[in-house]
Amino acid sequence: MSKESFLKNHPWVLHALTAIGISLLIIIVVFIILKHYGRVGQEYPTPYVVGSYVDDLSDDDGLELQYVIIDSIYQQGKRGGYILRQDPDSGAMIKTGRKIYLTVTSFVPDNAIVPDLRSLSVRHAISQLENVGLHGGRLEFVDDPHHVVLQQKYKGRTVNEGRRLEKGAMVDLVVGRGNGSAQSIVPYLVGMSPTKARRSILSASLNVGVEHYDGITDMSHAIVYKQLPEYSGRTGADYGSHVELWYCDKSVVAMEELERMKQRQIEDSIRALYEQGDNNVRSTDPYGLTGLDEF
Repeated sequence: MSKESFLKNHPWVLHALTAIGISLLIIIVVFIILKHYGRVGQEYPTPYVVGSYVDDLSDDDGLELQYVIIDSIYQQGKRGGYILRQDPDSGAMIKTGRKIYLTVTSFVPDNAIVPDLRSLSVRHAISQLENVGLHGGRLEFVDDPHHVVLQQKYKGRTVNEGRRLEKGAMVDLVVGRGNGSAQSIVPYLVGMSPTKARRSILSASLNVGVEHYDGITDMSHAIVYKQLPEYSGRTGADYGSHVELWYCDKSVVAMEELERMKQRQIEDSIRALYEQGDNNVRSTDPYGLTGLDEF
């Protein structure tokens, strides 16, 4: 039987072959289109833009990337548009024209409401300020039988509760000396981040003195490696005295050393406070030292 006779007697075979041929042709055309428009095989590593400013971004690589800001966070000391995070991360393979999602510092500072700090202990007042996004500034001591906050100031003027200030602003406190010795134990600060060191100094009724950064450009990596007066567990300093600080990059310090610093800090601070006769201090963590996330 000839091929023509076979196909004539079995037309379904011809229809099946035709359908298969058309399907293959469609698949080939689709793959060609996808390869052309989907840029298959044309992938490039995502550039690293964290640490740059949005205004400085360019398309020097010709990738035609689209940068989209999805969140903004206020950070004191950094102007708006500083890139904190990116998605996808640098190095991830992407195609041209891809959107890169950014988290940046906000262009407009957030506001915080000043709490009423009068009649609070210095330690409690500093904690209240930080809870709302403010910081303790300078402590000014005056003669008063009560060792509590008597007045709160901002830029030299009295600031009342309820006023709005930019987050990160420093509020100065006027504090009574009390009827005691008007002295405090210098806390152990080595290994602390700048924020935690300042908090510990103020909570001890002392002031932050000169701070030496030793060439550090990213303060998120800074830790204290030296303090003056040095810690002894018994070193008494008059209320309002200044504690000088030196910082280094924590990447140059072994993690084991940081852990040792933290443990010694907790134990020595507890011992020092009990030697002062402060029986109201929390027995496990007087300075709020546990959970030091920046260690």
